[in-house]
Amino acid sequence: MAINITKFLVANDLATIDLEVNVTVGQTVTEILLWTDKTYKDPSKSVDLSSLLAGTSEVESIEISASAAGVTSFDGIYFLQITTSEPEVAMTATFNLTQYYVVQAKLIANIDLSCLNCNGNFQNALLFDLYLEATKNSLILGRFQDAITNLNNLIITLETSDCDACKDRTPVVSSAGNIVSVGVIDCLLTVV
Repeated sequence: MAINITKFLVANDLATIDLEVNVTVGQTVTEILLWTDKTYKDPSKSVDLSSLLAGTSEVESIEISASAAGVTSFDGIYFLQITTSEPEVAMTATFNLTQYYVVQAKLIANIDLSCLNCNGNFQNALLFDLYLEATKNSLILGRFQDAITNLNNLIITLETSDCDACKDRTPVVSSAGNIVSVGVIDCLLTVV
């Protein structure tokens, strides 16, 4: 079986990460190292969370707090390296999308459908969606460095799209008579 990570998810309040991992019978998880999108794979900047391990069986279930990880909240991409007593190594990543979906919904809510070519909110919403989807797909494919690059572009888009100015706006009803609405069904990135 090797290393089977069954859960590695950031809670919606961005305060904790839940980890569940199973390893081959007779083995134990001996080390877990955590990186952020800013410190990824820099050995001197990893956070060793091995003290959270029970080390008594092949199953580990851990809740990692933001303070244990040395951050105020889990608001970016987080990477975990798991090492077993064999030794075998596995990497995984997690990324809570809730905060990005909120911004995306606000950008979409402010699109005036009567003039898409002259609408800055439309351009911002498209660019934002492009980088968000590219980040998600890079994580799914295990292309972690690409995910970091795409996230950095997503953050630049946030900083330059006047999102602060539109946070309190109500959805615009376009002069074309269409109403734009957005619903978020699930804010968790999972692969089935």
